[in-house]
Amino acid sequence: MTITRHLFISVTCVLAWMSVAPAAITLPPVISDHMVIQADAAAPIYGTAAPGEAITVEIKGQTQKTVADASGKWLVKLEPLAAGGPLELKVSGTNTITVTDVLVGEVWLASGQSNMAMTLGRCTDGAAVAAKANYPTIRYLRHYADTPEFVRMKWVVVTPKIAPLMSGACYYFATNLQEKHQSPIGIIDNSVSGAIGKSFLSKEALESDPKLKALLNTTEFGENFEGGFRSLIPYAIRGVLWYQGEGDRGRSDVYASILPALINDWRTHWKNEKLPVIIVQLANAFAKTPEPRGGEDCQLRDVQLKTVQKTANTALVVTIDIGVEDVHYPNKKTLGERMAIAARGLAYGEKIEISGPIFESAKFQGYKAIISFTHVGGGLMAKGDTLTGFALSGADGKWVRAEAKIDAQTVTVTSAKVPSPTAVRYAWDKNPDCNLYNKEGLPASPFGP
Repeated sequence: MTITRHLFISVTCVLAWMSVAPAAITLPPVISDHMVIQADAAAPIYGTAAPGEAITVEIKGQTQKTVADASGKWLVKLEPLAAGGPLELKVSGTNTITVTDVLVGEVWLASGQSNMAMTLGRCTDGAAVAAKANYPTIRYLRHYADTPEFVRMKWVVVTPKIAPLMSGACYYFATNLQEKHQSPIGIIDNSVSGAIGKSFLSKEALESDPKLKALLNTTEFGENFEGGFRSLIPYAIRGVLWYQGEGDRGRSDVYASILPALINDWRTHWKNEKLPVIIVQLANAFAKTPEPRGGEDCQLRDVQLKTVQKTANTALVVTIDIGVEDVHYPNKKTLGERMAIAARGLAYGEKIEISGPIFESAKFQGYKAIISFTHVGGGLMAKGDTLTGFALSGADGKWVRAEAKIDAQTVTVTSAKVPSPTAVRYAWDKNPDCNLYNKEGLPASPFGP
């Protein structure tokens, strides 16, 4: 299904909601049966009605009142609710809408492109996992309409019938997070296969940033923001899971402006400058090569890494070890587990290591390079007998594979072919052989000049 068709269907759903007779109270699709309200937050409940109509919202013993404005829009904010449920949400005016089976818990917005959208049924052992997927307190809403009708634009309970059709990454994220957090989980998934980064930016972001506006043409700009994000604002969320970048290969220079702008755009629209954002780095893919070649994948990964290093309240999920030659790798279990680890530390304050080793500095001493890292955790380790994935170059700029060994909290890199190294890289290839981890089992991020 094309992005344009995604946009048409999603906007049509929202317009249908807005075009109901003005005397009737209406709610957006995201406020519906089986929904999850963000816990411990002043969660907005909103919709449309006749201008000037008095609106009453009731849930769990609290009552909030407001009046629809001149355009018919209305909004109330709930007093923060503790995790739990099920509850009923009643919205009254000239008509009454009762939303049933409402849970209060943790709501995450998942977005990006095909590796986020890839269904559990296509993942490793997906059918067997889905057959056992009875999670009454995990709810899922697939925002874009490329799935069967019973999943489209409405909250569903995760069951063996639903699980094969939901995002595999989201499934494993939600189940892992719930196991540790013991709370209802709601996932809103508006990922779009084949989408490019700028399609998720709002027009407000473009107009407020002259440098960004100069970099981007208007083709496909904002399609997925208008068709996806716009109708979800201001629904309360805990954070954002972002897995996108394959569609921007070869445009890393522009993506270096797009990715920070996306984060700022979400934080601006949700009015939360500290909104947690978890970014998944591109996985290894394509055929392996005998010598490190670098290339557009490496540059895109580097943009993702540097964006996280420069942006507060973000985390990087490294996947350089779980891909295959096909870009759409089936191991979304490990991906979901790592996203959940990142969320636990970033959004919930658990004192755990949330990342693999991240390059900090390199010192060149004669024939060797000594590399220091952050996120060492309990210490550095190689998975396997020999540490691999490093390359050196000298004044001639020619890169060769190098030997490496762990010395406590650093890695020393050498090569007889480069007697006086001036630069060092790690996992700087489309599909590298690399095996540096911390003792928490999280892989090091690729790095390089």
